[in-house]
Amino acid sequence: MDQNTNSKLITSFLPNGTGVPIIKLLKQETGICTGNVSNSRGTGSSAGASDFDNWVEVDVLDVVVDAERADEVFNFIYEKAGIGEGKHGFIVQSTLMQSTRFSLPD
Repeated sequence: MDQNTNSKLITSFLPNGTGVPIIKLLKQETGICTGNVSNSRGTGSSAGASDFDNWVEVDVLDVVVDAERADEVFNFIYEKAGIGEGKHGFIVQSTLMQSTRFSLPD
């Protein structure tokens, strides 16, 4: 276990049920296995969107990566999740002050 101060956090809000397939693709195609998927509920800012009827379930995908690979992984998720195709999610990237890398022994 070592501490890394040169990491990025990529957070994606994706349609419900799409987070786990993206995690699998990340592992298969990029070797990245530092992701987590959780479920959340949210709504947009349109008129009447505060009504519970308009809330939607989303997958929240968080991935911690070394800064050198951040743009590559960001673009990978953006493309594979179809975020640029409209109403298929939202993605942000931020710098982490510190992260701890955990690994299992061989």
